[in-house]
Amino acid sequence: MRRFGARAQQRAPHERRRTIVLWGGAESGKSGLIGALRSEATKSVGDRWAIELEDASPDVVAYAESASLALRLRGVKETPIRRPERAFTIPVRRHEGRRVMLAADLTVLDPRGELAAGPATAAARQTLAAGKTADAMLWLLEVPMPGGIPAPQRLELLRQLVALLDAAALTEMDVPVVVALTKIDRLPVAEMRRVMDGPEDALRAALGDAAFGWLVAAFPRLRCFAFSAAGTVRNAVQPVGLTTVIDWFADEWRREDHVADAARRSARISASVARVRGRATFVGTIASAVAIVAFAGVAAARLLGQRAQTWSSSGGSVVTQGAAAQPPTVVVARAAPAPSIDSAAAALQRGDAIMALRVLGALRLRDSSGERLVADSVLALAAVQGTEQALSSPSRAPDALHLILTSTSGAIARAHPGTAVVAPLSLARAGICMIGRLNCPAEQVREDLAWAILLGTPAEQDQARRLRAALVGDTVIVQ
Repeated sequence: MRRFGARAQQRAPHERRRTIVLWGGAESGKSGLIGALRSEATKSVGDRWAIELEDASPDVVAYAESASLALRLRGVKETPIRRPERAFTIPVRRHEGRRVMLAADLTVLDPRGELAAGPATAAARQTLAAGKTADAMLWLLEVPMPGGIPAPQRLELLRQLVALLDAAALTEMDVPVVVALTKIDRLPVAEMRRVMDGPEDALRAALGDAAFGWLVAAFPRLRCFAFSAAGTVRNAVQPVGLTTVIDWFADEWRREDHVADAARRSARISASVARVRGRATFVGTIASAVAIVAFAGVAAARLLGQRAQTWSSSGGSVVTQGAAAQPPTVVVARAAPAPSIDSAAAALQRGDAIMALRVLGALRLRDSSGERLVADSVLALAAVQGTEQALSSPSRAPDALHLILTSTSGAIARAHPGTAVVAPLSLARAGICMIGRLNCPAEQVREDLAWAILLGTPAEQDQARRLRAALVGDTVIVQ
């Protein structure tokens, strides 16, 4: 990475340097973004991101200054923008008033948009390889006019996507990625507001489901935004939505740090969960359950070893059925321990998935915290095992079925689209909805199965296909 100037190191010595790669074709808004960040650097109030030119080369300084001037004079005078010939990296800083709160590097891979026009060339491949070491990516797309993005442009998008992954020797980029619709100030006010409020819906509508699916598959941590580098005030640069875009990267980096800390603190939990995953037998149970749905002729299912527990009101403790038959003993009453990820994982390791789900449901964690990510990973395993237990039991408890449904629905709503935890959560919810006959919306079930097929392990994909075949009435072969 580039070195900061001495002053930058003094202001943010505690922050690990991160790199954001900026990508986009010609006319996608790269120069507008650089111009807006340059204009923000002249302000001394407000929350904003701004570029720092103190260590920049002359061609980069000329680029930023001319891009800023072009934004200010838009609609009044045509101003040429002097773009560098090669990729460059420049510091960007997060300001609160006059204070610098955070710093990162912004790497512009293709200032002139020439590599995007031929992403498979040797020169493009060498430059695109920088994406392998990036901490985030900001991909700009000019907001489409009514009618969406034409098919040839969608194919260009696919070519760039494939070239980027190929150059980085990756099948997916496991870093935060933003696909941002730019130049939204050119839209009517009502349409501009609609795109800002629902950028993902706007992008999906413009690209179509297939092209949008390419992005989701390549970027598991995808987030969509819309912004205007210029703003809506004539002869002034007042960006709309730009700070929010880069702030999201900062939030994701903090979240990564929290997750790493939580992982270190939860090493024992991770080992226990891995053992539970190794013993899971959901494949056979789902296959048997699908046969019940598809052929409606057999009501028998495999009965798991009973792990029932009996509540002893005299002592306030939990004992097994075998122990309940023994003579009563004096037990000192104790306060119930506070719910925690440890206690949920312990319940899951004992085979009591429903108890694990109840414990996790009692936790009060921020959605953005590292503990929440660990908790939802445990929840995914508990939901899979709980679905197995609930559907294999001769008497299905409605409260257990609904607990699995509400737990998985909440975790799916919190999960980042495309992350691995979505597959087991979606599969468990689809299975409990179909075989538990919970009258879930058909569209929700189809979407859950699609996520499981797209993101799941081979075993999860196979289960999802079997359920989907049962849903549409196809023949299901149970092995």
